[in-house]
Amino acid sequence: MSDEVRIGTEELHKLGTTFEISADDLGRQLTAFRRRADAEALREGLGSHEAARPYREVYEQAERALTQLQERLAEVGGGIKETVANTQAAEDELVEMMRSVK
Repeated sequence: MSDEVRIGTEELHKLGTTFEISADDLGRQLTAFRRRADAEALREGLGSHEAARPYREVYEQAERALTQLQERLAEVGGGIKETVANTQAAEDELVEMMRSVK
């Protein structure tokens, strides 16, 4: 039994697209999160900067983490799609070389 995993370029392209779509979805959710959990609204709702500080810190950490996740998802998706394009170009070049040998 082989330990190899084989996947076609079409499936990889779909996977890359799925990562990019997830990044876009997360971006929309992050925008909604920012509207709902605005740091200034937290201060106003709790009455003072001091009372809102722990919540604001959690909000800011969550916002940074979500932004970083969105960026990584987009990078992974783009990297996968770039790999697909490079693989397809190499395969096409190999086919042309084989045809020219005949």
